[in-house]
Amino acid sequence: MFSDTIKNHSSAIYLLILTLIIGFITYNCFLIQTSIGPVWDTYDFMANAALMAGKSIGYFDLLRPPFLSFLTAIYFSVDGLALWPIAAIDCVIFVLGVIGLYLLFKLRFDDLTSFLGALIFATFPIVITYVGAGFTDNPSVCLSIWALLFTVLAVKKDSRLFYLSFPLAMISFLTRFSMALLIFPIFLYLLINWEKIKGLKYVRDILIGIVISFALLIPVFMFYANFGSPIYPFLDFFGSSSGASAAGGMHFAYNTDFFYFVKLLPSLIGPEGIGVLLVILLGVMVYIVRRFKKSEKTVEGKNKGSFKSLLENNGKIKLLLILIVSIILVFTIEKVHYLVTESLFFLWCYLLYDWIKILDYKNIDLDFLFLSYLVTFFLFHSIYIIKDYRYFVSMAPATVYFMMRGFDWTTSQFGFKIKNYNVTKAIFALVITLLVIFSALSSFSGIQEANKELKAMNEESVAISDWFIQYDPDYKNKVVYTDFWPYSGWYLQMNVSKMPIFRDGEILYCGAKNYNFTEQDIAAYNNELDSHNADYYFSMRKGLNFTNYHPIKKIGLLILYQRNQ
Repeated sequence: MFSDTIKNHSSAIYLLILTLIIGFITYNCFLIQTSIGPVWDTYDFMANAALMAGKSIGYFDLLRPPFLSFLTAIYFSVDGLALWPIAAIDCVIFVLGVIGLYLLFKLRFDDLTSFLGALIFATFPIVITYVGAGFTDNPSVCLSIWALLFTVLAVKKDSRLFYLSFPLAMISFLTRFSMALLIFPIFLYLLINWEKIKGLKYVRDILIGIVISFALLIPVFMFYANFGSPIYPFLDFFGSSSGASAAGGMHFAYNTDFFYFVKLLPSLIGPEGIGVLLVILLGVMVYIVRRFKKSEKTVEGKNKGSFKSLLENNGKIKLLLILIVSIILVFTIEKVHYLVTESLFFLWCYLLYDWIKILDYKNIDLDFLFLSYLVTFFLFHSIYIIKDYRYFVSMAPATVYFMMRGFDWTTSQFGFKIKNYNVTKAIFALVITLLVIFSALSSFSGIQEANKELKAMNEESVAISDWFIQYDPDYKNKVVYTDFWPYSGWYLQMNVSKMPIFRDGEILYCGAKNYNFTEQDIAAYNNELDSHNADYYFSMRKGLNFTNYHPIKKIGLLILYQRNQ
């Protein structure tokens, strides 16, 4: 009786266990991140949130996507400005995203595999590192997971769920602008399921969902219109994503290596991910050995009927089209705008599906959904010449999906069963779960260790800002330049001036690859301060030598300069 109860409620039990584990991990990440303090981007989001809440500090950056700031502004409008709310919001969205991924995987896998996949995603080193950091990577991906979940359920269960799927896709975009690419996997999924949804009811609900999603943009446009063009932040993203604003090769994240993320894959997926890949490799090896042991006649007899049908009727023409599009696709990579390449890949996916759908593989539409999700973001971030390892987060859910496909295939083909229970899968899952727990526990100290400099930066920013406020009570009426304007703007509660990085004749507003300033660079710093009659300059640069400014305070690596009287 007890075993039957467990079996009947296994989904709820796995979900409960998953939530408890992820809750524990997320809570620890929250404590770690709040002890470290916010990061550069996070201060911008908080400054925008203060503006939205009607408590502007004077500094803001409206080029940032608005949704995370909007959620933070809700708290700011109720209570005062604080550092922790954005971290808490990040954590809540993350937990919900992992739950959503479990439910999405459940549409393809059993409870155990879905549980394992969601757990692995949540503890990927690249994912867990930014839980609670207040960045947009994790929240946007977690929202996209729910958008995909409701899209699939709308096709398979109830078309009214399009009222949620499209708005969630839009919110994901408003959380991180690059998530606009989510339109490719969503519309591919609709296209390959068109026979199921071409009825009037489905089309009506799709259109209603799209209208609702675009209605969400109205308050966004109205807000931005108060500060200039209502679409300026969006145009800035789509312009910069072409690579034109990469500031040459001096930007710290400038990288033209198309296989950047492939080379970093082992460190991005961690020991638990590598463990799954080893299980899959073991399965492939066993499969190859077994195939060689079978007679050639048996092998041909098993596959001849199904695969031969691919070349019948219009099969050869379809295959030819796929090959042509494949060649064109490969030759467009990094040669034309990335949207052309993305569109060609979309076409390639549809043609491939249309060719092989006669094989009637189960849930092949989900395979294509995740294939499109993975490759769409891989192409974008691999082509885009500004690369950061955290951009892999957008590829993480689909990466885990295919890892679980391999894991499920391996353990189902070669599993040892007792009363129809796959003992092999349970053993492998237990080992990988232990790797997950070990990886998560190890990452806690690793995150703290890796962010010691960031923590010092936060503490020193607070200290030097407090000292400056006491030194010159009238500082808000002065021209203040700073290298770390999101920090200074937040702690000084004023609109500070941004000091660019002058490096080899180039002007950067993000980190440079190195700071070995030439005399020309130093002269540019002098000219920037002199030409704008700056009264003070908060600097974190070494090797600068000013003509009309002298240091008045140094805390850690931060130096405050004042104009000579």
